[in-house]
Amino acid sequence: MSTSPPNPSPELAAIVRQLPDAHEGTAESFDIKGGEGYSEKLVDSIEMIGEETAAGMPVPAAHGQVTAGMRYLHCSRTIHELVTDRNRAVGLFLGVASLVVTASSALVNASPPRGDLIIPLVEMQRWCFPVTFGALTVLALFVAFLLIRTRVGLIYEVAKMNALLGLPVGRVQRIAPLSIFFIMQSIISLAGGACGGLFSLHLMYLLTPVPEHVAAWGALTGVIIAVFLMILYVVTVNHTTSDKRLQEVGK
Repeated sequence: MSTSPPNPSPELAAIVRQLPDAHEGTAESFDIKGGEGYSEKLVDSIEMIGEETAAGMPVPAAHGQVTAGMRYLHCSRTIHELVTDRNRAVGLFLGVASLVVTASSALVNASPPRGDLIIPLVEMQRWCFPVTFGALTVLALFVAFLLIRTRVGLIYEVAKMNALLGLPVGRVQRIAPLSIFFIMQSIISLAGGACGGLFSLHLMYLLTPVPEHVAAWGALTGVIIAVFLMILYVVTVNHTTSDKRLQEVGK
C-alpha cells in the first residue's frame, strides 16, 4: 500500500522557493567560501532564509535573494568564524611545535632499551630533530596559507557589510603592521624560518666535508624562508583584495 509523501510545511515551502538556481552562478565570486562549491553556498542560503523565517521577517519578492539585514548578520557571523579559525590555526602550530620538540628532547635523552628495536635507538636519536624541524617547516607553510585565506576572507566580508550600509567597500586596511593578523603572520613566518634554518643546519652537517661557516648558512636559510612567507602574505593579500575586485562586492 503506497502512501503519498507528506506535504511540506508553508515555512519549508517558502524557503525552497527562495533558494538560488543550482545551474546559475552567484555574484559573490570572491567569497571566502567561493572555492568550496555550490553545496556550501546552498547551506548558507538555507541558514539565512531559515533565520529570516524563524524571526518572522517578510519574504523577499525576488527569487534567490535574502534581505540586507540578514546578509549583514551573516557577514558578521562569518567574520567571527574567520577570527576563530585564525586563532585556532596559530594555537595549533604552537601546540604541535611545543609537543614535538619536547618529545624529541625526551627521545634524545632516552636510555637504551633492554631489548632490540627494529630501528636502533641511536639512529632515532640522530634523526629525531631533523625530522621534527622539517615537519614544523612544512606545517608553518600550511598555517601561513591558512592565515592568508583568513585575512582575504575577512576583508571581503567587511567589504560586503560596507556595501550593505552604503559605505565605500575599500575602507579596510589590507596590510597593517600593528594589526593582530600581521603580528600572527610574523610569528608563524619567524617560527617557520627558524625551523627551516635548523633543518638545513642538520642536513649540512651530513655533508663531507662540512661547509665553512655552516651556522651562517643555516641562519641565512631561515631568514630566506621567513622573508618569503612575509612577502607571500603581503603580495597575495594585496593582489586578491585589489580595489577592482572589491568593487565587484558592491555591485
